[in-house]
Amino acid sequence: MKERLTTLALAVGALLLFYALMFPKPGGPRLSDGQPLSTDGRPYGYLAIWRWLGQERIPRVSLRQRYARLPGLLSRANGNVLLMTLPQRMPMRPAGLAYLRRWVAQGNTVLVAAALDDTPLWSADLPDSPELDDLARLTGLKFTPEAITSALRALTVRHPKITPRGHSPLLRGVDALQPITALPARMWRAHQSGVTTPLVLAAFARRKVPAMWLVPLGNGQIILTAVASPFSNAGLALGDNARFLANVLAWSRGPGGAVIFDDAHEGLTAVYDASAFFADPRLHATLAWLLLLWLVFVLGSRPLRAIPSRWQPLDESAYIEGSARYLAAVVPPADVARRLIEQFIAELRGRLPRTDPWRWLATESGVAARDLRALERFEALARTESRLDLLQLQTLLARLRRQLT
Repeated sequence: MKERLTTLALAVGALLLFYALMFPKPGGPRLSDGQPLSTDGRPYGYLAIWRWLGQERIPRVSLRQRYARLPGLLSRANGNVLLMTLPQRMPMRPAGLAYLRRWVAQGNTVLVAAALDDTPLWSADLPDSPELDDLARLTGLKFTPEAITSALRALTVRHPKITPRGHSPLLRGVDALQPITALPARMWRAHQSGVTTPLVLAAFARRKVPAMWLVPLGNGQIILTAVASPFSNAGLALGDNARFLANVLAWSRGPGGAVIFDDAHEGLTAVYDASAFFADPRLHATLAWLLLLWLVFVLGSRPLRAIPSRWQPLDESAYIEGSARYLAAVVPPADVARRLIEQFIAELRGRLPRTDPWRWLATESGVAARDLRALERFEALARTESRLDLLQLQTLLARLRRQLT
């Protein structure tokens, strides 16, 4: 039992070390009722807009790749509307930002919903402020926090209302836009940083500071709102948010133009995303089952069966037999016969160093004359390399050794 507890502790320690070294760690709790995605039906998703466009037979596109892939997804080069939400989970790259400006200048529209004066729940685990530098390069507007904002006011949950400023086709039938927010939000003030002068479309009702701008860019335009939640599933039912979105599409979308949802920069991408892979609950369920099965295997009561060895060493007799078979197959019989006879004569010389072995064998009474004649016949055949019976020769030599013993 003690050995199994030790094995369990070591196994758990190895798994914890593997998790600490290999798996990315979450950045903190995510207080989200949805993401600004075309597939999300929760309060902060855009599924309501997606379905409404489908019912109206308006072309719709879920962009799940880089901005440079837009031409391959659209049926026409201009008259399209891109819905972008800030902050983004996958920030824009400089090359993508430059391409997006060129795309707008060709006659397209970008509707940017930036979480400047509201804080949706999905942005709680993102940086405190959106990508202000990218927003300034895209729109030509630079945003700075208002000097009158105190720390206490920044921690207060507000529900700002946006009212039109002047007359514009974009604001026809719009009395007020109402964002939704459940968290405190900082307040920002816009300053012109580019050459183009933006047109202020609406302002906050209480603070009387701009909250919506129209920025012309080539043959297209960028429409920017300082709040990110009016176009969500829950926000469309508030105020005149839905009316304003319908005005934007009617005024800026050309015949056959599509409405594009920037899903790629909100985490729904068609390319490989390591964060999305490790956050997939199916991966964690699979790893949990593998861990459970592995622990059952490690801590099981049945001992592991030893693998039998396939190496079977040969004994001495088998080695000798194999060597003899090899020699019998490659050495000529006459050479073998000569070597056997020479070895027998050498043994006799060792015993009779001063006497000729053949003459001594002829005079030895214990040696049969018949066997001696047979040995002489074998020696003659071996010298002429004739065919002979090696087994008969070996038997003869063995009998002669017994006679001389």
